[in-house]
Amino acid sequence: MNFRLPAVLFGTILVLGAVLLIFSLTGEEKETATGVAEELAGTKPDQVDAVEVARPGGGGFKFVRDGKAPWRVAEPYAAKADQAAVGQLVAALLQAKPVAHPELKNNPAAHGLQPAGLSVTLRAGGKASTVNLGDLTFGEGGGVVFVTTSARPTRPMAIPRSAVEPLLRGSAAVGPAADQAKGVADFRAKTVFPADARGAGDDVAAVTVAAKGKTLSLARSAAGGWTFVSPPDWGAADPSGDAAAPPGTFTGVSRLLGTLTSLQAQTAADFVDNPSPQDLEKYGLNDGNPNRVKVELRTKEGETTTAYVGNKADAAPAAGALPGSGKWWVKVDGQPGVVRATGGDLAGLAAVVENPDPLRDRNLLAFDKSRVDGLDLGPVKLRRVGFGAAAQWKLYGNPAAGDPQPAAPAEVNRVLDLLTERRTVTGFPKGDPGAFGPADPVVKVWADGFEPAAPPKKDEKVDPKAEPKEKAGPVTLTFGRKQGDAVNVRRVSADGKTTDYLLVSDRVKVEGTKDPVDPMAVVTKTRLDFLDRDLKRFTASTVGKLVVQGAATYDLDRAEGADPSAGGPGWKFAQDAKGPLGQAYKAGDLADTPTVQGLLDPLATTFMVTRFVDEAPTPQKLDEYGLGSNVRMRVTVGLRETGPDDKERVFEFGADAPGGAEVYARQKGRQAVFTLPKSLPDQFTGADLRNKSIFRIDPAAVTSVTVTGWGAPFGGTPGKLVLRKNKSGVWEAAESVTKGYAVDPVKVAGFLSLVSNTRVRAFTADRQEPGDRHKFNDGKVLFDVLIGTAADTHALYFRLGGPADPGGSEAYALTNRLPADRNICVVDAALFRAYRDAPGAFAK
Repeated sequence: MNFRLPAVLFGTILVLGAVLLIFSLTGEEKETATGVAEELAGTKPDQVDAVEVARPGGGGFKFVRDGKAPWRVAEPYAAKADQAAVGQLVAALLQAKPVAHPELKNNPAAHGLQPAGLSVTLRAGGKASTVNLGDLTFGEGGGVVFVTTSARPTRPMAIPRSAVEPLLRGSAAVGPAADQAKGVADFRAKTVFPADARGAGDDVAAVTVAAKGKTLSLARSAAGGWTFVSPPDWGAADPSGDAAAPPGTFTGVSRLLGTLTSLQAQTAADFVDNPSPQDLEKYGLNDGNPNRVKVELRTKEGETTTAYVGNKADAAPAAGALPGSGKWWVKVDGQPGVVRATGGDLAGLAAVVENPDPLRDRNLLAFDKSRVDGLDLGPVKLRRVGFGAAAQWKLYGNPAAGDPQPAAPAEVNRVLDLLTERRTVTGFPKGDPGAFGPADPVVKVWADGFEPAAPPKKDEKVDPKAEPKEKAGPVTLTFGRKQGDAVNVRRVSADGKTTDYLLVSDRVKVEGTKDPVDPMAVVTKTRLDFLDRDLKRFTASTVGKLVVQGAATYDLDRAEGADPSAGGPGWKFAQDAKGPLGQAYKAGDLADTPTVQGLLDPLATTFMVTRFVDEAPTPQKLDEYGLGSNVRMRVTVGLRETGPDDKERVFEFGADAPGGAEVYARQKGRQAVFTLPKSLPDQFTGADLRNKSIFRIDPAAVTSVTVTGWGAPFGGTPGKLVLRKNKSGVWEAAESVTKGYAVDPVKVAGFLSLVSNTRVRAFTADRQEPGDRHKFNDGKVLFDVLIGTAADTHALYFRLGGPADPGGSEAYALTNRLPADRNICVVDAALFRAYRDAPGAFAK
């Protein structure tokens, strides 16, 4: 048998079948590569103007829009639509493309498509495309939905389930898509008021709330604040209100608007499309209900929404609900049915219509203090100049006093804190003609009221003293007569509108301050209160010269290495001078470095004046202050390591101020007279500048130490110890009170260091007298030390005598380092106690 011909025929049939199979599975996908909505190929979502969702048994719905206008529900009733929900559905269907699926058959009935339980038609201009939805699957990749289209009504296709998710209720169920499809309520706008008016109501232009025959109406002003329309002539409303107010109360427009605009349906079940008259009465939304509240809200774009708020829809807040939140029955004009809306606490809505007083603006100033750039307190003129961190307040208006000059920031802030503190107003008086008089304190406040200083152009001459140029008018506050525990305040806005207030007069608690503030004391401050109390400072380590003239007179120069006891630069007298105790200072003499440092440190660390007395004193007044030609004391501090224009600080101290604890003073560069503690000039007057490190020696240069003492153990006859360095530089006992005395060189070195670092406790005007009241000749207490060097066998001599104080902590010392007519001083007795007790202090 010839099998060749049948084999060829069989092969041909097999290839033809494979081609047909491939075409059936992939041919249409290639033809619809642009998407299943073939008639709308190339159409963008914003070009679609109608969406129709149909069911064979009814229950369909339709969305339409005109051009770029928002989507709205057109069927089965007219209502606002959820723009995002409709937009997502349109975008998903336009992007949907067929995918291969192993269960795809050429039989529409096999996929729930004969007939389809749900169809969606998109329209754009004169074109339309319909997608018929059959069965849903769920699995790897998210599953698919089987569809046919108006372009291919008999050819089933599979598209990703995600393409129709915006139409589904969100479950993972399988089966007919119609069973999982959303209804029209799922696509309704959930918010009662426009979405862009939510939150703090920044997009709201006006709101009117009516209840029980009364009306509260508020409108946003051109400046952005809120004003009462009804009740009329109530002036401004408080934008923010009291942050501590309990839920359900309204003390600020923001909370009122935030509560109203938060109302929204949570799910489709919150929409009740066809309530009966009995239902409306149960919801508190029937026309005759006196407790129903009408709310009319208009946005800046002119969209107006009118809604009616009825009863609370839940007896208790839902689990996890915010405090004060709940559900309320609401009916919106122009929308079908009613809404069970979730939102803030509206229990106080009718109450604030009945009495809108809590909403009144109880703030003297409605702007933040950071915007304030000008203040006038009567004749006191303050302006903020500069930018950012470099901005500072300055005083203007009195060139004779050195204006413009820096103002005290703390004092300016105290005024601003008082004026901008929230809710300090306690009442709104009715035009009392006697509440204000011509002598009442007046405060003017500018917010962004001055042109910022522009950087100078090249070669442009700018007057540094020029006052900033005004660009907007101030708010004027007049503080009038007291009325009980309040004071009358009249506010005139920049636009000329006048409002009268009652302000707490006794003490106002200002946030961030410990003690309450007295308003009248603040607004009646003078220029002296605003003068900058900071003194021009210096660092003691940069001082190179100190000149004191007047009640004390001396001239000191800092000299590197002049005083080894200072461990650094020392001080020398530049000229002969006389001390407060009659001591003579010779040019070139060392001054006591710690004492000089003790004079400079308090002066360097006095950063602020105690109080100002006179801003621009006349010559006659300066004489009265002791700061004129009769200046009590002038202290000039010469600086080094500073700029060429910053070479000195000059302080002038005058007469005692009342009370005696302060003196009048001035600092060079400022005209104002102020007070400083009296202790500052007194320390210069009473300072003893004699060098107290008179026992200073170089221990390495010492070659001999002779000590005589220890008479008490020997019946009052002093013993003698002579220590010398041998040729090898080793200490030996050349003479001793005991035989075989072994010298400890470490102890000798310690003794020499102790002597060299001993400082005089006090100088005396004494000299050794025959009567020996200092007990220098008493063999039992005498301690005599002679220290020699190779150059001078009497380099240092001193003798310790008896106690200089009742407790014995100090001892008299006689020394060759002081003038012969005043050669006695006082030292610390404890330093030498171990050496005075026994000669063994130097032995091994």
